[in-house]
Amino acid sequence: MQNSKFMTLVRSKVLPALGKFGNNKYMIVLRDGMIISVPFTIFGSIFMIIANLPITGWNNIIKPYLPILNAPINMTTGMIGLIVAIGISYTLARENKIDKLSASVIGAIAFIICELNDKMVLDPANLGSTSMFTAIVIALLSGTIYDFFIKHKIVIKLPDSVPPAVASSFVSLIPAIVILGLAWVLRCLFHLDINAFITWIFSPLTVGLGSFWGMEILLFFTLFAWTIGIHGNNTVGAISGPVYGAFLMDNMHKAMNGAAATHITADGFLNFGMNMGGTGAILGLVICMMFAKSKRYKQLAHLGFVPCIFQISEPIMFGMPVVLNPMLSIPFILVPMILQGISYFLIKFGVIHMVIASVPWTTPIFLNGFLITGGDWKAVVWQAICLAFAVVCYWPFFKALDRQALKAENGSEENSKSKESIVGDAAKD
Repeated sequence: MQNSKFMTLVRSKVLPALGKFGNNKYMIVLRDGMIISVPFTIFGSIFMIIANLPITGWNNIIKPYLPILNAPINMTTGMIGLIVAIGISYTLARENKIDKLSASVIGAIAFIICELNDKMVLDPANLGSTSMFTAIVIALLSGTIYDFFIKHKIVIKLPDSVPPAVASSFVSLIPAIVILGLAWVLRCLFHLDINAFITWIFSPLTVGLGSFWGMEILLFFTLFAWTIGIHGNNTVGAISGPVYGAFLMDNMHKAMNGAAATHITADGFLNFGMNMGGTGAILGLVICMMFAKSKRYKQLAHLGFVPCIFQISEPIMFGMPVVLNPMLSIPFILVPMILQGISYFLIKFGVIHMVIASVPWTTPIFLNGFLITGGDWKAVVWQAICLAFAVVCYWPFFKALDRQALKAENGSEENSKSKESIVGDAAKD
């Protein structure tokens, strides 16, 4: 009875609220706008991994070639702020249904103006991870102002006979002057350190998400959202993604310059415990399902195993299902939180290397742990322990469900045989 009331509350109150939050225009913009940085981050990570191979004497061998290897890192991850500014500006314009090209260029130039140093000269170092939040804020503000001018028709309207490309450039003229002029006034005339100001505003968020309890709270809300049918990674990730992405960029550049990485919860950290086979260490559940006695779960295991190897968990999440399944919600939430908590301290005390590289999110377990830590074999061993732990924890919960499914299947077969017998007897009569 209590469970029924709880589920009714979840469906009537929690689901609509979380769904509305996740589908908010600015959450979509943040999520989709950050995606543009992924190929550049991965490309830079390839060279980062090459420069940090765990081979005895490799540092001496590679040292003459470091400038060549660092060049693509500087031109990709070293420009991540600018890339994000373009991505956010583009996606906001897409959502607002206005000229995407003009909005992207205006947002990028406004960001560059804000990143001028005290000599009013652009320092390429200012376009990297340290400016990530500035890029997001400036892109959102410039896009919003641009949309305001377009929607209120505060633009230069040329006759229809003028070519569309020319007309479009003039439409963007007034909003561009206002946006770029505002950036110039704040940075160049008032000498406001916009990057430092915005970084200070977001400092509580970065400190919180970089801490043990901040990370655990984030995991809880991500996992809980999944259990009630909300894509937790997209919903919560829109907030945490920029922070963890900035952490990764900072770690990469420190490693590139021979310094020690400092951010434990850099993007990729959740490959230990959380994202094994997909969110919630689902691969552990799939391995349990391989030993199912019921036909239903055995067949589902065969269907879901290969996708889970490549971190795609939806067939199991919705086919099992894990979503809205109170019994599986317990290990689904607790297993990743326990494993990531232990991982946090293993990295903090130097047992496992920090994350200094990025790989595609579909990279299988063990390989991703090895690559993102710069080739640390201990990371692979720890992932194997995490997977074994997940299997052990999921096992009793799955066996209870398997017994229920087997009982239902046996009951169905008996009923079917009984019906066939009755039909056969009737035919004889």
